Amino acid sequence: MGGVLIDVHRERAVRQFQAIGVTDAEQLIDSYHHKGIFLDIESGAIDSDTFCRLLCEHAGKLIPFEAIEQAWRSMVDPPESYKLDCLLALREKYRTFVLSNNNPILIDRWARTDSFSPAGRPITDYFDRVYVSYEMKCVKPGIEIYRMMVKDSGVVPAETLFLDDSADNIRTAGEIGFRTYLVRNGEDWRPALDKLLQGNDEKTFSA
Repeated sequence: MGGVLIDVHRERAVRQFQAIGVTDAEQLIDSYHHKGIFLDIESGAIDSDTFCRLLCEHAGKLIPFEAIEQAWRSMVDPPESYKLDCLLALREKYRTFVLSNNNPILIDRWARTDSFSPAGRPITDYFDRVYVSYEMKCVKPGIEIYRMMVKDSGVVPAETLFLDDSADNIRTAGEIGFRTYLVRNGEDWRPALDKLLQGNDEKTFSA
């Protein structure tokens, strides 16, 4: 999701969390693998309420939930329409899935709502299934989250193209047997995708 479908702005989120009192946000927030309670909420070890309580204790001050939510939202841009249109076109031939390290504040209060896309459609309208780390209780690049997704979805890794913006995540996907493509954050990946899919059809290759 992040870095592929939506652009990620780590430094912007760091500044926002610092502004609300998380002075060590630079050490806790990462584009690919958070630390401390930021990792705990993504791994499903804690829920949103516990995260907010612990963040307030960490900062030594009361931080309104709205400010915490806004800080999380600052990390990502809304998805661009051309990427969403591409996904809808892909779904005419291929099964599509998201496998994302993410948290319930971003997913449940934004991505799964009508405010996610310019067309007023939630992320679930663009994929057969959305797999997120906090619900699966494990995170990329650990291999278990990939195995769980493969088992639940029924995809055949060798017939599936996996896109990610993290080299570590791509490496694990390759170990499972996925065909892979490393996306640069902000990249228009459509030309690369067209080339990778060229000559394959829905009987032999699922995106």
